[in-house]
Formats: sequence, C-alpha cells, structure tokens
Amino acid sequence: MSVNSYTGGTGKRPVRIPGRNLLVSSLVSTAVYLLLASLIFYFFHDTGLSSAFTHGLPAGGQLAAGAAAGILSAAIIGVLMIRPPVSEVMRDFHIVEVVSKSRLTAFDRIQLSLFAGAGEELLFRGAIQPLLGVWLTSLIFVGLHRYFKFKSPGHLLFGALILGLSAGLGYLYEYAGLIAAMTAHSVYDIIILYLVQHMGNRQAADGRG
Repeated sequence: MSVNSYTGGTGKRPVRIPGRNLLVSSLVSTAVYLLLASLIFYFFHDTGLSSAFTHGLPAGGQLAAGAAAGILSAAIIGVLMIRPPVSEVMRDFHIVEVVSKSRLTAFDRIQLSLFAGAGEELLFRGAIQPLLGVWLTSLIFVGLHRYFKFKSPGHLLFGALILGLSAGLGYLYEYAGLIAAMTAHSVYDIIILYLVQHMGNRQAADGRG
C-alpha cells in the first residue's frame, strides 16, 4: 500500500497525512508497477500486457468472485488480528504501525486500496506469476511487504497467513482472472485499512484515558 511511504509520526496520537500526498504516492506507485510490468512483458513474454486480462470469467463474474474473496480474506485476518498470538505482534509490522497512527479518510482508504490492488496484481500476478509460478511469486510479494519475521509464533503465524492469502490471489488469477485478483486485493485492503486504523484510534483513546 502506498501509505507505507510515510512514517505517520512516532507518537501515540493519530497523524493526518495530507490526502493529496497519499494520492500522488498512489499514482506514482501505480505508474512504477505499470512500467515494470510492461518491461517484463516486453522482454520475457511472447504476448503484450493486455494478454494478462484475456483469460478467466466474464468481467461481472470476476468482480463478484474477487469481492467475495476479499471479504472472506479480510474476515479471517480481522478475527486473528484481535486474538493471541497474532494480536501481540501486530505493531511489529511496519505497515500496521503506520496505518494505526494515521488518520485516513474514507477516500484515502479507498484510493490507496484501489491503486494498490490494481498495480500490484498487474505486476505480480499478471506479469511475474506466469514466469515464476504461484508460490515463488507469493514469497517475493510477501517478502517485499516485510511480513516475514521469525521472532515468535505470532510472527510466524501471521507471515504464513499472509503468504497463504497471497497464494490465494495467485490461484484466483489462474482460475477467475486478473480483474478478480485486483478486486479481491482492493476489497481486502479497504477493510483491513479501516480495521487497523480503528484499532489504532481505540488504543490512542485508551492511552489518553
């Protein structure tokens, strides 16, 4: 997610990151993903970038399948985030720490999620996965997002869950299509951004109390 580019401050109170800055960050990130995907297709694929969209269910079916997968994935992670051992280690993950300290608007959460879902899935599932396969692509994806930590059972469990979700996006791309993977990623991010931000706000309020 593009919000990862910001530190969100070091205090306990949520910090408002200007929406325009977040939007610019999303646009730049997506442009980079598009450029990298285009280069990979140009040098390593026999077809063009548009071929990533040519297989799978009809567009309506992909949207429905992706939305359902995104909601289910967010429900699973959302439940585990508030239960030990995962709840005890969530703040050790940089993106969670940043979001929990940020005052994102609904528009911020939606645009961050849509751009991340579209750009990252185009690069990882559309361009890289046909070359490296589902699991190696997922390992790279989760590693770049810094979800692999080996400090405790909670860290290991959360990393394994995110790896499983990433692989799930890979199989969703294989069987339903790229739009389905993009939709699932975006819906998941929208829900998780809200949940993490809500948890951060509640903890900040408890700390002031």
